[in-house]
Amino acid sequence: MTIFSDRRLLRASAIVAAGFCSSKIFGLLREILIARAFGTRGELDAFFAATQFSDLLFAVIAGGALASVFIPVFSGYLVRDPEPSRRARGWEFASAIVTDVFLVVAFFAALAMIFAPQVIENFLAPGFAPAQRALTADILRLVLVATMIFSVSGILTAILHAHNHFLLPALAPTLYNLGIIAGAVWLAPHFGILGLAYGVIAGSAAHLIVQIPGLLHHHARFIPTLGLRLSATRDLIALLGPRIITMLVVRVTWIAMTNLASRLGEGSVSALSYAYALWQFPESLIGTAIALAVFPRLSARAAENDRAGLRALYRVALVSILGLAIPATLATIIFARPLVSVLFERGAFSGGATDLVATVLQFYALAIAGESFLELTARIFYAQRDARTPMWIAIGAMIIRVALMVWWREWGAPGLALAYAVGVAVEGGALALASSRAFQTHGTAR
Repeated sequence: MTIFSDRRLLRASAIVAAGFCSSKIFGLLREILIARAFGTRGELDAFFAATQFSDLLFAVIAGGALASVFIPVFSGYLVRDPEPSRRARGWEFASAIVTDVFLVVAFFAALAMIFAPQVIENFLAPGFAPAQRALTADILRLVLVATMIFSVSGILTAILHAHNHFLLPALAPTLYNLGIIAGAVWLAPHFGILGLAYGVIAGSAAHLIVQIPGLLHHHARFIPTLGLRLSATRDLIALLGPRIITMLVVRVTWIAMTNLASRLGEGSVSALSYAYALWQFPESLIGTAIALAVFPRLSARAAENDRAGLRALYRVALVSILGLAIPATLATIIFARPLVSVLFERGAFSGGATDLVATVLQFYALAIAGESFLELTARIFYAQRDARTPMWIAIGAMIIRVALMVWWREWGAPGLALAYAVGVAVEGGALALASSRAFQTHGTAR
């Protein structure tokens, strides 16, 4: 049995996949335009390094970390409470989380803006020259504005997903990419690499605005309040701690990769970023799309204590993901060079850059199936409000990844990509083993 035999799940997965497809197509167009303008020059390395740090702040506080624990808690209102109580208490809880998260992100973003030079020099890209570090700090201050906007937009996405509303959240990433494209086409000629940063801000604003009609459709109410007095917020915080650590571990891995790549010569950071953008295309269309579509239903099964339904739904999604991800891995490895050449080899992007990016992509491709599998398996634990098991496994996988990156850095950027792929395989395998034992435990208990 696969998702193709479940019409509701197939429809949700198709909407999410279509959104990802649109986003990735425009994302590739974005990368093509950026490549034509900047190639793999040092100023683009500065841009990618700065966005790595802003992405870290968003992901740890308001991105995947929060969504993974918000949806199971919010789903409790949708499943258990009668209609009037759900609307009153549920929207009060959601409003409190929006307010609290925005204030926390704004505080840390302000600190990062103030200490941007120190962040770049001592943590993010110590291998950059002084002028390049100063440029990175300027870019970082700009993209942190987008991070604050995303802190609200990310929660709106989670609210809509909890209602099994996927269309507008699926459109939002495309509008974000269009903002960056506008920055590359119209702003970069006047402001240089800073034009891309302005485009990031514009795209993040569009990402938020497009989701507002969906909230109105579900009769959303914003109640100005802080969340510490709510029991549901305390439940969320208890789950959020381990989830934040997990996301921090993931982002620290990318920061370590950027740190090491900054010491490998000009273009290494950019090569990893270009290859990652291509690698994300099949992974997002398969693993992320199916996992996001099935997650609200997994959370609902867990809230209803329907263990048999939870296990059956997981297996349906798992078979579908592996059946699609394994062929995608092989195709990416085989067609890596012609794909990079057709998409990027023009303007400032030379044949040498094509060779480097294609090689990195081939090693990244080894992680397509593993990352897709990981997207789903981790959500089994979050649906059951278990954030600790994925946290400990992620910590172990990070240690392996970073150790392998240090060991294989002499192979350049491809060695770093290979280390990432091996770490993904280890993490996914460990989570699968843990989930299998958890299902056996629940089955015995019943």
